[in-house]
Amino acid sequence: MDEKQKWIMLTYKPPKARTSAAKVALWRKLKKLGVYQVQDSVCVLPFSEKNMEDFQWVSAEVIEIGGEASVWSINALSSETEKDLRDYFINQTNIQYQKLRADCAEITDEKELRKLWSLFHRIKAQDYLKSPLSVEVKAVFENRMEELAHMEIKK
Repeated sequence: MDEKQKWIMLTYKPPKARTSAAKVALWRKLKKLGVYQVQDSVCVLPFSEKNMEDFQWVSAEVIEIGGEASVWSINALSSETEKDLRDYFINQTNIQYQKLRADCAEITDEKELRKLWSLFHRIKAQDYLKSPLSVEVKAVFENRMEELAHMEIKK
């Protein structure tokens, strides 16, 4: 971890007069991105062009409904903060990968396995720091697909 990770921070303040529907929509977008919530209205993602674009879109939407928002490129000031952020993003995806791996082992239908495969790709899209579990879970899927194919042939 010699080279520091770059991060993107979004700060926002939704308009007070708006209904909660706008706030819920914003919360859902941020949840879908898998942000690290530093505090209310401040969240962080690892730097990438895609994440920068996503935060810029969210910022524009907040401003469009009458709120305030800004996007910042930042570096963690301490190695402890850096570690906390990295751990959060790795743990967030590892928990999802572990559940997916367990679910995959119990699937007995190829159609259901394909649904899980789609979920794998959604999780992978939030795997910003490239968890090693991704490769393992992909192998589990491939093995399970082969097992199900062999089961079909035997029928």
